Amino acid sequence: MRFSIQTASLRQLVLLSFFLALIPVGVLLWQSNKSLSGVSNYAITSAEQAVSTVRQAESMQSLVVDIERAVRQYAVVRTEALQRLALNHIDNQLQLLAQLCRSLPELALCQSQRDALQSLRLKFIEPTSEVPEALLLQVRTQQQQITKEIWDLLERQLENQQQQVAKTQQQLAWETFALVLLTLLLVLWASGRITAPVQKLDRMIRAIAQPKHQFPDEKLRGPRELAELGEQLRWLSSRLQQLEALRLVLLRHASHELKTPLSSIREGCALLTEQLVGPLNAQQQEVVSLLNGSADRLSVLTDQLLDYNRLLQQAQPNWSQVVPQQLMQECFSDHALSLQQRQQQVKLDCQLSSLCTDATLFRRILDNLINNAQAYGAEGSPVWVKLYRQDESVVLEVANNGTPIPVALREKLFEPFQRGTTPRFDAVQGSGLGLSIVADCARLLGGHADIVDVVYADVCIRVRLPLSGEKMV
Repeated sequence: MRFSIQTASLRQLVLLSFFLALIPVGVLLWQSNKSLSGVSNYAITSAEQAVSTVRQAESMQSLVVDIERAVRQYAVVRTEALQRLALNHIDNQLQLLAQLCRSLPELALCQSQRDALQSLRLKFIEPTSEVPEALLLQVRTQQQQITKEIWDLLERQLENQQQQVAKTQQQLAWETFALVLLTLLLVLWASGRITAPVQKLDRMIRAIAQPKHQFPDEKLRGPRELAELGEQLRWLSSRLQQLEALRLVLLRHASHELKTPLSSIREGCALLTEQLVGPLNAQQQEVVSLLNGSADRLSVLTDQLLDYNRLLQQAQPNWSQVVPQQLMQECFSDHALSLQQRQQQVKLDCQLSSLCTDATLFRRILDNLINNAQAYGAEGSPVWVKLYRQDESVVLEVANNGTPIPVALREKLFEPFQRGTTPRFDAVQGSGLGLSIVADCARLLGGHADIVDVVYADVCIRVRLPLSGEKMV
């Protein structure tokens, strides 16, 4: 059975689950029908027996009157016809009494009434003119008592019938509760057989999405389609690991291999610019100026690729307590010249005296955000930098005035080599790695970066980090 369940398809497992869940319902319907049929048959039988008993009691009561009348008439007019009539009434009464006593053995006066009727019959046969008043009174009185006992017995049977119905109802209620509970357990079991592999697939996909993912070694067990999907995800994980390793190798080798020819090109351009190999005319100087600019841009791009490669290879942050005010002032000092060229001034609002973070990663975040604000911000407008605590998070905001970023492009700008439509206002052409590095550093620190709307600036990039970084990684 275990093998058949493990190798069954998802459709077969769903159908089997429905079938198992319907079994208790079918048992409940069968048991309810059986109980109702029993109660119905018992009620019909009891009703028929009660009607028959009442009819017998009424017949016996009438026969007692007929017996007394026939006996008195015979005492007056002694004829053979009246004698036979009286004896027939007594014999009929004895027969009805016997039937009644067989059907209702609970009656206490059966034997006494039978003896009284037998005595009356013997007394009646004797040749005497006296009317047996005592025996007639005894027969009449006992018959009344028998009738009363019959009604009492019928009332007790009615009460027993009501108790039986109540007992049946209670039994059905408990059976319904038990079978509903069993159905619920079967539904939970069946849903677990289906959802457990789905949850494991979710964990596999989340593991693949992690930068340093460790794919689960355990083989997925469940419906055949989900097991095949798990194997395909395992193959995809292996393939992604190979591609990631290849990408890192390519970035590392490409960045380092570019350094040597780039240094030669820059040295050659420097020699031409200084005219150490001979004088240059105006057109040649313009060409050399273009070569210098391209070489500088290529050098910046190579440095960013190397920095991005080192960032991707960093597995865990190096946590330490830093003074954020000092760290941010050092960053502003490094960017002071580029900010002065565009007449931009940093307005700092630092509300934290100490911060648990990785100083290098935090500095990379701040460097790239300041560089982004300086390059895309409006000339002569301030750059707002805020660092404050919000609940259990540390929030860093860098904002500037300029062209607002459309909502549709905001998330895409945090991907590598993605640039917006707004042109830079500095002399450097962007590579599209700045905000990607910010997002990757924020993820390594256990946080995330977003572009948000604020009332005091046109563009604001907010980085939210955990207050206690070591607990979030």
